[in-house]
Amino acid sequence: MYMAIFVQGIFGKKRQELCIFIKMKGMFRKNVFILVLLTTILASCGKKGGSTPTPPTPPPPPPPVEVEENIAFSLDPDPGTTTATSLSGTYSFKVSLTSKMPSSGISIDIATKQDNNGTLLDSKNVKSTVAANDISTGTLASGVLYNVSVVVSSQKTATNTATKTFKVARK
Repeated sequence: MYMAIFVQGIFGKKRQELCIFIKMKGMFRKNVFILVLLTTILASCGKKGGSTPTPPTPPPPPPPVEVEENIAFSLDPDPGTTTATSLSGTYSFKVSLTSKMPSSGISIDIATKQDNNGTLLDSKNVKSTVAANDISTGTLASGVLYNVSVVVSSQKTATNTATKTFKVARK
């Protein structure tokens, strides 16, 4: 009955034969089902409104880069520009790091050479993670002047170095 009213509303009263035909064939139910199915599919495929897509997560920041402080050190006793005097066979002194200690530590290279001809008497390499280091030269001959070179460098950054030289003689 509803179908007859629906068909009459759409096609007019003269189309009652179409309504009877549709009833007989059961086509009306199939067409309504297909119409509802197509409408649902089209509605679900459409662009959804109201929701904003979440932006992508930014990459994590890079780890901080350690910047080493320039190497600085002092000698104790510090002979300055004068010649240090050794009263025994070796000359002992202290190398004290006055800058911040690099995370990997320091390397101290000591070379003792004769002043007149540059002959190497002694060389040492001390790796350290402490600020104060006791150092001594090799055995010094009486009456001979020596040049002592002290190079302190970072074990991590080879270009981060500092150098001091002084003269020493045994009495």
